[in-house]
Amino acid sequence: MAPVSANGAVSAEAAASTLTLDFLLPPPPAGWDRDKTSKIHKRIHPLKKGTVEPIGSEFLTVLRRHRYNRTLSQDWELEAALRDAKDGDDDAFEDEPETEDLLASNPDNWKEQDHYRILGISKLRWKATEDDIKRAYRRKVLKHHPDKKAGASGNTNDDNYFKCLQKAWEVISDPVKRRQWDSVDPEFDETLPGPKFKGDFFQVFGAAFESEARFCKRPASLSPFGDINSTREEVEKFYEGWFNFESWRTFEMLDEDEEGLGDSREEKRYLDKKNKAARAKRKKEDNARIFKFVETAHKLDPRMARFKEEEKQAKEAKKREKEQLAKAAILEAERKAEEERKQKEQAELEERERRDQERKEKEATKRLVRKAKKEIKAIYSSNNGFLPTSASVSEIEANQSKFDAVLDGSELWHLEEFKFRLEEAQPKGLDALKACFEEEYESSRSRQEATSRAPSALGSTGPSTPTLKKAKIPWTTKEVTTLIKAVKSFPGGTNNRWEKIAEYINLHGREEGGPAPERGPEECIKKSRELQDATLAERNAMQAAVATKKKEVEIKETPTSRAAAEAVAAAIANKPGQGGSKSTPKETKPSPSPSPAPSGFVIPEGDSSWSASQQAALEAALRKFPASQFTAAPAERWEKIAGEIEGKSKKEVKQRVKDLADAIKKKNKK
Repeated sequence: MAPVSANGAVSAEAAASTLTLDFLLPPPPAGWDRDKTSKIHKRIHPLKKGTVEPIGSEFLTVLRRHRYNRTLSQDWELEAALRDAKDGDDDAFEDEPETEDLLASNPDNWKEQDHYRILGISKLRWKATEDDIKRAYRRKVLKHHPDKKAGASGNTNDDNYFKCLQKAWEVISDPVKRRQWDSVDPEFDETLPGPKFKGDFFQVFGAAFESEARFCKRPASLSPFGDINSTREEVEKFYEGWFNFESWRTFEMLDEDEEGLGDSREEKRYLDKKNKAARAKRKKEDNARIFKFVETAHKLDPRMARFKEEEKQAKEAKKREKEQLAKAAILEAERKAEEERKQKEQAELEERERRDQERKEKEATKRLVRKAKKEIKAIYSSNNGFLPTSASVSEIEANQSKFDAVLDGSELWHLEEFKFRLEEAQPKGLDALKACFEEEYESSRSRQEATSRAPSALGSTGPSTPTLKKAKIPWTTKEVTTLIKAVKSFPGGTNNRWEKIAEYINLHGREEGGPAPERGPEECIKKSRELQDATLAERNAMQAAVATKKKEVEIKETPTSRAAAEAVAAAIANKPGQGGSKSTPKETKPSPSPSPAPSGFVIPEGDSSWSASQQAALEAALRKFPASQFTAAPAERWEKIAGEIEGKSKKEVKQRVKDLADAIKKKNKK
């Protein structure tokens, strides 16, 4: 309850303000039940009837209330307003005209009245300061206080306008209620300009922004609207503040009243929930309205269009500059590539010329070498290889190997010198040629040994001097004959022909107990050319070496059972009168031999385990089951042969055939 003065009156400040005390409530007692709305702590004493009469200032207050038909709170408010109005000096305040409809305002419809107009500050409205509101209220109270109006007209019940004034003061003097009222001010026009506005952009939209700025929670975040000459930073800052705009507008003044609901809690809760939903909807719609307005202004702002055009031009200029740089880089790269290509072509041309020159020099050298070798070979052939006509084949082969080694291990100037010395020695006879040849052979060997002892790096880092070729092992007669056979076996056009010829020679052309050199494709090609260029004497010597009698090889091993069986079968097939081909028997010297068997076979000496009938059955079975029919399963043949002979097993049959083969072999040797 508001504090009361000594004379019973309530001060205006106390009547118009609310006192808030911050303190903690004590914890409820242990027996407290939250579901119960009330609890009896102590019984009240029985009431007693008595008479109470006011005295002093309270008597005057009661008398005034009865005279003007007021309640206690109404009387306190009116008296406090009158005292405050008398304390102020508002002579300089300009009064607004009061119309009849304004004076006839109904205090019951206080939500629909214009509070600023009731107070006489409709021109200032939301711009009115706290001092302006107080001064206007004092003047209105002095003018429309019921005591003064009753004294002038004699009507004590004509205080409706004063009640409206009290309600307007209650709303406008409270910052929270005033903000709620300003949120739904009936004089505020929520209409905002759209895309099809008429007039100057800065005048139309500037006024709208100024009108809406009054509802901003953070006015400091809003920058001035500016004009056509504003910089891009200023314009962007302005729109950034408005795109983040937060309004303090609330819509409690539009809530439905609880009048007529009675004490129903459910209905009050439902109405409260309904009012909250309606306020949230209006708040959302208002935020969308402002955001749409800001977007429209941002799109239509000529400054933003100018900024976009400038940005577009800057991008195009940057793009053109980038394209020019890229084009210049491409031209530079093409120029460098062209220079590199020309340099490369020049280098390749010089390299080709150098290689062609080297190739020509090598070819010229090779031609001179071939010419020198051909002339040396002509001297060698015309003088019978520097050997007498009585030389043996081995001497011819050895001498030919030396001659090949001299030609292979000598450079051009060695060959020229050797040819010159041969030509000088040729008139002197065979001995002089032989001595010259032997001297050149020893010199060639010395050069080859020196070359093999020299470091491998000397040839790559030393001066360009003639180098000796590595000494090669001379070709043997068997290798030469194998080469001739391989050349015929692998004709021209065969894939990897010379690799296959070299492999064939390495596999089949080695002498037993002799050196085993690995012949490469180059050596085979070179030797083949030499054989083609060989003279008649060299070919005759080679043919004589190839035509030597081969060593006879005697097979001392016992033939296998299959071979013995085939020999026996062949002997049986060639017997006269057995269906075989008749042949004239060779005359042999009489020699002691075992007695022939009835079938014509030679029976081993001391063997009496086979009878004549069993021997005949064996011969018939061998003819009946030839080996050609049992190539896949030879064992099956012996089983069938054993089945034709009574009293003999497979093992005995095989042993018998082996013994017969041995006897035939001994007979042929004799």
